[in-house]
Amino acid sequence: MVCAANRLADNRQSAWQGVRLSHETEAAQSFTDERGIWTLHHDITRLHANLCMSHRVSALSTILRSPASILGIVLILFFSVETAIMLVLPYLVPDYFGETGRAVLDAVLLTMVCAPALWWVIIRPLRRIAIQEHLRSETIVANAGESIITFDRDGSILSCNRAGTDLFGFDSETLIGGTIRRIIPELPLQFEKLPCEQGLSGLRAGDERFPVQVSVSEYPAETQEVRIAIIRDLTATELNAQAKITLVRETEALRAQQMATLAQLATGVAHEIRNPLTSIKMLIQVNRRKFADEGLPTDDLELVEQEIRRMERSVNSLLDFARPEKSEFSTFAIEDVIRRTVQLIEGRCASQQVRLAVDSPGEPTWMVGDAAQIQQLLLNLALNSLDAMPRGGLLEISTAIIDASIEVTVSDSGAGIDPKVIDSIFTPFVTTKPNGVGLGLGICRRIAEGHGGTLRGTNRASGGAQFRLTLPITHGTASHNRNLDPNELSCKAC
Repeated sequence: MVCAANRLADNRQSAWQGVRLSHETEAAQSFTDERGIWTLHHDITRLHANLCMSHRVSALSTILRSPASILGIVLILFFSVETAIMLVLPYLVPDYFGETGRAVLDAVLLTMVCAPALWWVIIRPLRRIAIQEHLRSETIVANAGESIITFDRDGSILSCNRAGTDLFGFDSETLIGGTIRRIIPELPLQFEKLPCEQGLSGLRAGDERFPVQVSVSEYPAETQEVRIAIIRDLTATELNAQAKITLVRETEALRAQQMATLAQLATGVAHEIRNPLTSIKMLIQVNRRKFADEGLPTDDLELVEQEIRRMERSVNSLLDFARPEKSEFSTFAIEDVIRRTVQLIEGRCASQQVRLAVDSPGEPTWMVGDAAQIQQLLLNLALNSLDAMPRGGLLEISTAIIDASIEVTVSDSGAGIDPKVIDSIFTPFVTTKPNGVGLGLGICRRIAEGHGGTLRGTNRASGGAQFRLTLPITHGTASHNRNLDPNELSCKAC
């Protein structure tokens, strides 16, 4: 019995402890949940307060950026405070103080109330705005990709950003206080006009010189003259320019080598072909006469002779391209060359119903060169334009003085240059004509370059092709030009 009673008591005590432990656990969990909820509520409240404060500061900063808004706030504040003081003052000041005492007390109260209000409403936000703008400007300058250095009228460096220290290899402590000529020796300290840009040489820490572009402007300051120098490293730019020059030189050298090879090839081929062609042509002509005397048809022989003549023209063009004739330079007027060129193409223009428009200045424009070669160039360009307009159109020849050069433009209203060959129209044997050789434009460009000029070909936006010949001009009168026979100036290009 005693053992059973003891076991019953132990069971009751264990059950009670379990119930108590369960209650304590639930209470602890409840406390933890309440604490977590309170913490979350506190964080949300603080975040909301910060957002509201940020919005208020932002809104207030927007308002205070306007001078009219600041003046309006000051007037409203003073008016409100002064009205309140005037209403309350008779109840606070005894009558024996008099008007003078009331005025003094009114001024004291107005000052004591308005001064802190102005600080909290206007001055403090403005100060915060000024600090933020200053920090923003310093951050922008410090992290700018270009080197920015400020210096005074004596050349002493006042500030330098991170890009400046990286560019010249000095730390900011070494640069600030020193002279700017330590890093840019050629920079002048007196400027006739600001802002200005100059291309100078910079000096790195190891006495390494490199090209820079310096843009100097004046920074408005009340205490002293401060100038801002924005420095750009031109090393990569000059390397790219040098690489382009090297590429152009290599291209010209390759082109000269190709022309020399072509000249040797053309001379050999022309020698081997022209003599047999001459013999064949003579035999064809003799047989044509015999057939004609005997009453036999000669149409086939005429066709063969025409093809032989075309082959001879191609061979002659190849020889002209490979072995250009010697130039005879003299002073002549470009207008005379244009007039003779127009005389040679007027008949064909009329037969093709092509309208010819010539725009040339009244006074002669003198230049030094070979008039026959220039006329050959213009004639080739004009005939190419006529070939592009078999059913009529407009051919324009105009001149314009640009600095110390004259630009002669030959334009047509034809189909224009094929986009597939527009970049290689001056390359030998490149042509779009069925019977063309592809040497004419190459000869024209060589003539232009031999006279110190350029020749460019493009398509017009309104349709058709346009070639621009630019030649240097001189001042003087005509000297002994050799007589130009129009029959000698046949078109050697096509």
